Amino acid sequence: MKDTIENFHDLNEKKLGFIMDYLNIDSKDVADIFGVKPAYISKLLGYTYGVLKPMHLYAFAGAFNVPFKVFDKEVKNSAQIIEILEEDKQEKQKVLFKKNRQLLENIQGDWYAYFYPSNRFSEIYRIKTTINLDGTVVDANGNSGKLLIGTNQSIIIKESKNSKNFVSITFDNHQVAYKMFHFSLVSKRNHNNLEMFNYGFFSRYEIEAEMLKDILGEKPKVQLKMECDFAERISEYVEIVE
Repeated sequence: MKDTIENFHDLNEKKLGFIMDYLNIDSKDVADIFGVKPAYISKLLGYTYGVLKPMHLYAFAGAFNVPFKVFDKEVKNSAQIIEILEEDKQEKQKVLFKKNRQLLENIQGDWYAYFYPSNRFSEIYRIKTTINLDGTVVDANGNSGKLLIGTNQSIIIKESKNSKNFVSITFDNHQVAYKMFHFSLVSKRNHNNLEMFNYGFFSRYEIEAEMLKDILGEKPKVQLKMECDFAERISEYVEIVE
């Protein structure tokens, strides 16, 4: 935070430069949004007359999740901008799920999910899954859902097309940058209403069967099935606990 209050006099180029500096936003990233070269952004920030159009400001605010009101005419100095940005930061910290443009760009596209199925006689299960830039998710079986992004971890919630049960896939955000990362999956087992937990992994590429077994390891170590006895014990003890 700068000690001296900087006045902008309705000059959005100066505001933009201050915001970029305060939030440590690189000129190259802004240039990609505006569709220009980084050198032009540096030149743009030095102008003393208004060349930025509202569409530029909307693009910047939307891409970097900055409140658009920092560009209001009533906001005339750095102290006001800092106050708006800090209030916005505090509000975002209260929100469970975040906007993360970089993560969405890294994860969008097609992935192959691999894990063991509930049927003990079946081979390793593979399902092609597509994640879109808007966070929507659909797999090759027509099950659709949504990607919810957290601070350190994210979760994909899908609804089964046939059973209408939920499937949840949780993974660490920092691993998405790689072409392969593991996840934990909770779903209902086929043909019954009991939960099943699986460790599995996503890959950008299709993996050969022999290699899959080496990666996943032994089935009992990466899969846990809920037993009928557990559900029955809960039912029996409900009235006692109450």
